[in-house]
Amino acid sequence: MADTRAGLHRRIALETPEHVKLEYQLADLGSRAAALALDLAIIAAAILLVALVFRYTGGLGRAVLYIVGFLAVWGYFLFFEAVWDGRTPGKRAVGLRVLHDGGEPLSFQGAVLRNLIRIVDLQPAATGMAGAASILFNRRAQRLGDLVAGTIVVRDTGGGELFGDEPRPAGRAGRPRLSAEQFALLSGYVARRAELEPDVRSRVAASVWDAVRSAAGPGTLDPDAALDTHLVRLHEEEAPGHAARQGGASLQAAAMVRERREAWGAYTDLVEKGRAGGLDRFTEAEVRAFGRLYRGVTADLARARTYGASPGLLEAVERWAGAGHNLLYRAKGRAAVPLGRWIGRELPRAVRRHHRLVLLAALLLLGPMLASYAAVRENPARARAIMPAGMLARAENTARGDIDASYIDVDGAERPALSSAVVTNNVQVSFVAFAAGLLAGAGTVLILIFNGVLLGAAFGLYANNGVLGVILAFVFPHGVMELTAICLAGGAGLGLGSALLVPGRRTRGEALRERGRAFLSLVGGAVLLLIVAGLVEGFYSPSGLPAAAKFAFGGATALLLTAYFGFAGRGSGDDPRGKVRAAPAP
Repeated sequence: MADTRAGLHRRIALETPEHVKLEYQLADLGSRAAALALDLAIIAAAILLVALVFRYTGGLGRAVLYIVGFLAVWGYFLFFEAVWDGRTPGKRAVGLRVLHDGGEPLSFQGAVLRNLIRIVDLQPAATGMAGAASILFNRRAQRLGDLVAGTIVVRDTGGGELFGDEPRPAGRAGRPRLSAEQFALLSGYVARRAELEPDVRSRVAASVWDAVRSAAGPGTLDPDAALDTHLVRLHEEEAPGHAARQGGASLQAAAMVRERREAWGAYTDLVEKGRAGGLDRFTEAEVRAFGRLYRGVTADLARARTYGASPGLLEAVERWAGAGHNLLYRAKGRAAVPLGRWIGRELPRAVRRHHRLVLLAALLLLGPMLASYAAVRENPARARAIMPAGMLARAENTARGDIDASYIDVDGAERPALSSAVVTNNVQVSFVAFAAGLLAGAGTVLILIFNGVLLGAAFGLYANNGVLGVILAFVFPHGVMELTAICLAGGAGLGLGSALLVPGRRTRGEALRERGRAFLSLVGGAVLLLIVAGLVEGFYSPSGLPAAAKFAFGGATALLLTAYFGFAGRGSGDDPRGKVRAAPAP
């Protein structure tokens, strides 16, 4: 794999398992910003449409709005990139695609990672400056999410025409002065000069002239003509010689086109069918034919390069070879752990494997919570500096008996809205706690401490008003799951931050990719717990059941979680101490 800058755009060369080199043009900041703007416009329109439809439908309508808003912000990019093979509607319109940096099609895991980190790329305050700076200065134009997921964004203009005749070379001219590399650079400038602003064109022209000056000779420069005009004239003079230099090879390329046209037609038909529904739509005969034709096209790509085929033919064959590669390896990479196996084995094993980080996150959450509780108990005025006015009023009204003796009184019709609001908010907090680990772990630490301080202050406020039991009876049924979830997400964020602070023998980029994948299971566990906790908080916690029943429910939940994380999934792959042994090499 190699990065090149021979043209006006950054390019990357990736080698497939068939040892065929595929070159891609990396997407620049402008094209990625345009795709993002289109996607954000679609998201905003969808939210507005749903809001208009469910505006007057009460609590159930608000529940739908909360869920749609959350899915639009966190799920839109993930869904389309996973389903559309690395493309969102915006990327598709602009002609971009996400790939893994080894050339493999985007996996579901990669899509999850790059989009969880998007919240950091959009900072500060959703300006996108962090991601933009990373794209500009990273040699592979990767934003922070790409670095963690191990992905790149490339230009993808579709299949293209593969059947045109290879043009015959122009008549033989004198020996060219420029090397093949210098002429390629000059050709790239001439092809794109009309798209450049005048000041940009002047700077690029000067850079191109510096690269070809030694071969062209300074005496050929007309002092009365603009440098751009001189470069265009130089290209016209050199083009026949370079075409003649490749004349014999181009004849071979033209013969290859005539010979392979029928096979290419069959191949492109199969690729288009596979794009629509994957290889699962193929019959057994079509699968065999696709494999044979794909190998033939990759061999044709190598031949076309050897023959010195025209840039148009090379680009078309390379693009279709890449399309077949994406289709083939997307199908091979779809194997995933079934949901039941992940819940029953993989998640508890991941928690045991990373228990030190989870315990550290628990300390960062519970320590400030206890300190904040003690501080508010010692000086009640501190609660007014920490808690919002609504919480202060609720505690005082509960103490005076002005409202029902419960932390929150929710009408049955409003419980769906409460449940969905709680779930979406808490899941978002867990996502941010993980993504903020990319700030060398500091963001995760701040989120854990901040939430701990708020919880402790709330408990202290109610205790000072003599109604601590009220808030505890409400929180206890779902609180065990919520606190466990935030500790799982926090542990994952701390693990991500450790890749920057202590990468070990790997580079920081390699450590980020490895640990991002390793800790993703903890984030999934946090989401699962928060969904269940949100349902409990929306329907069970505010119910009129006795406090004893609620405390019993919370205690049973704590025991079940302890048993689950401590013993579930133990087997041939787990040692008696709860550490997962490495699986044998295949």
